[in-house]
Amino acid sequence: MVRSPDSPESVPPPIITLLTDFGAADVFVGSMKGVILGINPHAKIIDLTHDIPAHNIRAGAYLLHSASRHFPPDTIHVAVVDPGVGSERRPLLVTTRSYHFLAPDNGLLSYILASEPKAEVRELTAKQYFLGTVGTTFHGRDLFAPAAAWLSLEEPTDAFGPKIDNPVRFEVHQPQLEEGRLAGEVLHIDRFGNLITNISQTLLREALGSVDLPKVQVRIKKTTVKGLRNFYADAPPKTLAALINSDNLLELFCNQGRADKLTKAEIGDRVEVRMA
Repeated sequence: MVRSPDSPESVPPPIITLLTDFGAADVFVGSMKGVILGINPHAKIIDLTHDIPAHNIRAGAYLLHSASRHFPPDTIHVAVVDPGVGSERRPLLVTTRSYHFLAPDNGLLSYILASEPKAEVRELTAKQYFLGTVGTTFHGRDLFAPAAAWLSLEEPTDAFGPKIDNPVRFEVHQPQLEEGRLAGEVLHIDRFGNLITNISQTLLREALGSVDLPKVQVRIKKTTVKGLRNFYADAPPKTLAALINSDNLLELFCNQGRADKLTKAEIGDRVEVRMA
């Protein structure tokens, strides 16, 4: 049954999250929230972040995947990092086992689609779920926000547009075992300069047999880190170190410094792990 905008407050409010590269200096985010609340005043809007580096689709894709899975089932995630706004790129509605995602078809949902191979992917074409006039520069407000609000009122997903099977996505690389070494890459660099890799603790155990912290050796560029730390302050200040972070991923860090500056590393750089 479609939820009414006048549903009583005793009904748990639908959750809509927002992730963008809009920042806080302009009114972009506030305008999106206004559109959502104008359609469904009971929606609960959560800001994941609006500080994705401008036009950085890969950073947005990683952070969306990292944060979205911690929300209750049926949460609606709106992600707008959209350098191709107004062009022929398609707007998407992706429905997984637990969530809905609204985003431009530019690779922003690559990690979501890689982890949810059976997700339903639709192109948003039903104009009755958009604002009356859709401009060419602000689809976050004119298209994705109103579609999310109508979806929060339990409009059926098949009403928003046809299924498609060819969404744009970048390749999500998996670590490889090479002659007793597990080779992965830098997946993301956070605001502290920490280098987050695509090597999970689970994969380390499977590939190397165990994760004996003092015996793990991590190599990036020309630097080798010996042993894994338990937490950031467990390492001497201003030195490169490694640990398994709260997302179960291998991370290189510099206590009270920046690992990216220390190593001159970038996203995509090779990381090797072996047991001493």
